[in-house]
Amino acid sequence: MTPSACIASAILILDSIISGDPAEKTLTNWARKSRFAGSSDRSVIRDIVFDCLRSLNSFGTLGGDKTGRGVIIGYLLSSNREPNLLFNGVGYGPSELTPLEKSHIASIQNGSSDLEVLDFPDCLLDDLRVSLGERFLSVNKILKKRAPFYIRVNLGKATLGEVQETLKSDGIETVPDLACLTALKVLSNPRKVKQSGAYKTGLLEIQDLNSQISCRTIPIENGYNILDFCAGGGGKSLALSDRFSGTITAYDRDFLRMKDIPVRAERSGVKIKLLSKEELGMVSSFDLVICDVPCTGSGAWRRNPESKWTITSDYFEALKDTQQEILDDASKLVNRDGVLVYMTCSLLKAENTDQIDAFLLRNSDWKVIFQESFPVSDSGDGFFVTHFKMSS
Repeated sequence: MTPSACIASAILILDSIISGDPAEKTLTNWARKSRFAGSSDRSVIRDIVFDCLRSLNSFGTLGGDKTGRGVIIGYLLSSNREPNLLFNGVGYGPSELTPLEKSHIASIQNGSSDLEVLDFPDCLLDDLRVSLGERFLSVNKILKKRAPFYIRVNLGKATLGEVQETLKSDGIETVPDLACLTALKVLSNPRKVKQSGAYKTGLLEIQDLNSQISCRTIPIENGYNILDFCAGGGGKSLALSDRFSGTITAYDRDFLRMKDIPVRAERSGVKIKLLSKEELGMVSSFDLVICDVPCTGSGAWRRNPESKWTITSDYFEALKDTQQEILDDASKLVNRDGVLVYMTCSLLKAENTDQIDAFLLRNSDWKVIFQESFPVSDSGDGFFVTHFKMSS
């Protein structure tokens, strides 16, 4: 595909997403219908679409219209590229720029237009300002960039060096990160990781650096009875299994969210037992219960930028209620000497420290024994983790 044809396809995809269609589904449907597009074309278009979603507000304003066409014009202007070279009506490219578009572009290029620069959802602006303080604008800039790509080495099966050499043979360059003994940062060909021999044989999992560090803070000993209470795809269970020789129990309110866990566990060579809602009511207490609760995902918006444009005030309030319910329900499953862990990938106090304070007010017999917030940065996503124990 020509560059102009890629731009035209990205415009169509963005229009569909902006109208409310899920990003991944839209990209998949486009790829199925567009057999003429090779793998490199699909990668280019996907990157354009996600770059635009991360900066939807600012690109739309820069381009003069928050449609796929306007956002793409803003995307090109942001990288000092001339839109008229691609919007030329030639072949399968987009139609020529209109007089109104040309006038707007001229006003941008001569610096006579004020631009909206914030790429945060309007309904969370006040919460983000309070939560981020002086980092408000710098975090806005960070979240416009692509996220770093990290893998977690399964130390039960291989060393970092062994995995590095195996990946290198597949054309994937990595470097260790001193912040976490299981982490390798992928420097080249990240899309090849899931096709690599190291991935297929369970030597590694894809996991953000700060997520790995958060998991390493969790106290764990062989012999523990462990429950991953909001297991989802099983990332936390797999990370803990790397330090644990027994079976971890995984539960999620939506059982279907755990459908990938058996395959991932088998590939990694670990034991994870899935628990249904009916079975949960029959289990005894646990030594360790982990709650990686549903949240806005604001610390990981680089990876899922679509989510920040679909969130509403009502949904945010419902999320906070759900977080409280999960903490209260999970605390009842922890034995007297056990540990309760609360985790989010959120930047918001309302989902982090405010929830901890509210839980302690509702449950005076619990206390915090560890708490850390990992800020979003060029190295990792934003994460928050707190450990509780019952007061003696």
